[in-house]
Amino acid sequence: MTRGALVVALGLLALALVSQWNDVRESFSLLTVSGVVSSGVLTVLAVGTTVLSWRALLAGLGAKLPLRAAVRIFFVGQIGKYIPGSVWPVLAQMELSRDYGVSRPKAASASLVVLALAVPSGGLAAALTLPFVSADALAQYWWALVAVPVFAVLLCPPVLSRLLERAFRLLRRPGLDVPLTLRPIAAGAGWLLLSFVWYGLATWLLVRDLDPEIGGARLVTLSLGAYALAWTAGFLVLVLPAGAGVREAVLVLALAPAIASGPATLVALVARLLATIADLVWAAVGVALRQRHPGVIETSEQPNPTEPG
Repeated sequence: MTRGALVVALGLLALALVSQWNDVRESFSLLTVSGVVSSGVLTVLAVGTTVLSWRALLAGLGAKLPLRAAVRIFFVGQIGKYIPGSVWPVLAQMELSRDYGVSRPKAASASLVVLALAVPSGGLAAALTLPFVSADALAQYWWALVAVPVFAVLLCPPVLSRLLERAFRLLRRPGLDVPLTLRPIAAGAGWLLLSFVWYGLATWLLVRDLDPEIGGARLVTLSLGAYALAWTAGFLVLVLPAGAGVREAVLVLALAPAIASGPATLVALVARLLATIADLVWAAVGVALRQRHPGVIETSEQPNPTEPG
């Protein structure tokens, strides 16, 4: 599956380059090795931060996994997102979690809540930054931000508990013995917001190489908001694997105040490739982390979801 994900990403990259070669060819020489490598490192960090959100939510459900176990389960399962639809990573993480004594309802709940939290987290990051630097992008992709308050309501602990309880009842599965409270949900959202900061800085490093029309704090703000909006819009289009195509189109438009469409397209394509490489890096790390013990620390009380492994 990891090889398939890389083939898909490289295929999309090649198609985009062929179709828009005239727009992007002049920008290739402007990218520096240090800029691309630094952006790649930050992208790996951004992807890696997401597991801390999943682990915090799982801890809030009473199952505290060692960090190495969480990395293995989460990132090996995440390769499933390259298959159209958002359900495959959840199913994979459910099955992998069983090897560590985590029940399917808890693993599924943590995975689904992480997916749901990503929308308001990304939307919030975009809403706090883009109005000051890229109003046109917000005007065209306002619908991505409309989903933010909807998801925020659904993620309120009382509402979320009822939704999960009803879902498990429909599936004829036992429900959760420990409901999610605000603390682990807030911790999960905090880790995702930090992840969007890393993604934004990775985008900024690429844009900075391409002789942007703006600079300084404004360019950093634009890069943060542009990537957050692009990721959120791409995620909401569920029929495409990992938001392919949509994320790139939104990112090009959002970066318009700084760079032209040709250089922006190059940034979008390189950012997509780096994100795919980061997914594969973490999946490889997960595969390498062999299971040491099957047990999981079950807690009856609410643990500290931000406690390091």
